[in-house]
Amino acid sequence: MAVLSFRDRGRSGQLCDGSGRPRGQLSRLIVRPATLTHCAPKRSAVTIVRSLSTRRAGAFVAAVGILLSLVHLGKALTLLGRPIPLLLELPPLVAAVVLVWLGGLLARGGVAGPDRGGRLLAWTGVGAVTLLLMGGWLFGAAISLDATVVAVVTPSLNLLTAGSLGGLVVGIYDLRGLDRQRSIAQLHRINDTLRIATQELLHHDDRADLEQAVCDRLGESDAYEAAWIGRYDESAERVAPTAWAGFPDEYFESIVVTVDDSPTGRGPGGRAIKTRSIQIVPDVFDEAAMEPWWDLLRSHGVESLTVVPIYHDDAVYGFISIYADRQNVFGEREQAALAELGEAIGHAVAAVETRAALARHEAELERQNERLEEFAGVVSHDLRNPLNAASGYLELAREGGHEGAFDRVADALGRMEALVDDLLALAKQGEAVDALETVSLEAVVDEAWATAGDERATLDVSGDLGTVDCDRSRLRQLFENLLRNAVEHAGPAVTVTVRRTEDGFLVEDDGPGVPADERTAVFEAGHTTNAEGTGFGLNIVRTIAQAHGWSVTLEEGTEGGARFVFAGVEQSADAGAAP
Repeated sequence: MAVLSFRDRGRSGQLCDGSGRPRGQLSRLIVRPATLTHCAPKRSAVTIVRSLSTRRAGAFVAAVGILLSLVHLGKALTLLGRPIPLLLELPPLVAAVVLVWLGGLLARGGVAGPDRGGRLLAWTGVGAVTLLLMGGWLFGAAISLDATVVAVVTPSLNLLTAGSLGGLVVGIYDLRGLDRQRSIAQLHRINDTLRIATQELLHHDDRADLEQAVCDRLGESDAYEAAWIGRYDESAERVAPTAWAGFPDEYFESIVVTVDDSPTGRGPGGRAIKTRSIQIVPDVFDEAAMEPWWDLLRSHGVESLTVVPIYHDDAVYGFISIYADRQNVFGEREQAALAELGEAIGHAVAAVETRAALARHEAELERQNERLEEFAGVVSHDLRNPLNAASGYLELAREGGHEGAFDRVADALGRMEALVDDLLALAKQGEAVDALETVSLEAVVDEAWATAGDERATLDVSGDLGTVDCDRSRLRQLFENLLRNAVEHAGPAVTVTVRRTEDGFLVEDDGPGVPADERTAVFEAGHTTNAEGTGFGLNIVRTIAQAHGWSVTLEEGTEGGARFVFAGVEQSADAGAAP
């Protein structure tokens, strides 16, 4: 069973079964996919005339005009020796030629709306019939006075030509007036839609929410069938849909738009990105560049579309593509309004990114302030203790000449050196990561194990660790600190397991573990259970993780040991990771 939205309808706006009969109200919600078809009701002659395109009507008028021109031309040729009758025959001939010219203009399009053919033919017929009726009354009176029928036919043909031309001119004037009214009404609807969509830009701080809100507003409009926003990835030369409305998700997820010289890059989307100008496609099946998407567009009844670039200053963020189920929908005024919407979205996206950058900067400043407080505590306490010890033992050595005192001074100075090294590492690792590279997680683990592991210890890499986007040097430091911590606290024969999780990775050992009430404190600067340790190893691990935007928590392992779980680590989609 398939659940259908209000968009899943035939041209008549109804859902149908395989027999072509419209389904009932309840059946509109649930239907069998195998029997879903467009409605194909019987069309009356009136319906066919009403749905006749202006181009076809123009071609018909031109054909009738050609026929009348030939008739009048033949009549004129028979009157070459008779000046006065020839002059009387010239106006109908000219009228027939004008009829051909106007019909040709209508057939090429642009004179009137694309779906006004029936109304146009009706006006032409009314004009012809009106003059024929008026002339028929006069010619009937002439026949009653013994005039021949042949003598009446030629004037009647002249009236038919003149009436057809007059009706056609009135029809064109009428249609252009209707088109203006429809254009104004449609522009009002579009402006209301764009106004509401623009208002949405003011209420969203998240780019994804902002883009989806705009698409929802455009998708709800009667003027459009669907809309989607794609983000431009300059490095991949590709535009990927990120928000949409109007059609099923499968449609947008299958769209491929590139910004290169391939067939998928020569369409309106690629041109919009390259030129930063709005691209209009009045008839999607009349433009060869749209061929890569013809099947998709045909399956959803799309007849015309426009692509509006989204950019701000030198940054191109992507575009918004809008679909309509009619041809020649996007006029000049509508294009100007849509271009303004694209600019507004570009400004809004720039503002969102600026706010996000400020938030990251504020978070970085907060982390720096926290590290400064930690440094102040270390300098005032941890460094002062070995410094006082060194001073005391040095004084003792001077007074008594004890050799052992010098060894204790050396130990104190070594302790101070280790503290200074860890402080420098903490300051460096806490800086935000700006330049990322895609690396093999297992390769980094192996490098860290070679430095921080032990010959008696065992490293167990479970499954494929995949790749991550990171600062390689800092990630290696993270693993070195974790592995060194496992060897120091669980013993040299420890087994350390590293494996991938759904949203990151974990490092686990089979040592004694950490009591539950101490699992948060172990990440604090200076916390250590080893008399020779500095207490900065796990603090540096947490700092490196936070600099990448990851989180780290300490849990109990499978065998009771320590398990460090890193979350928020998205696996890279780049297959060409550095080893």
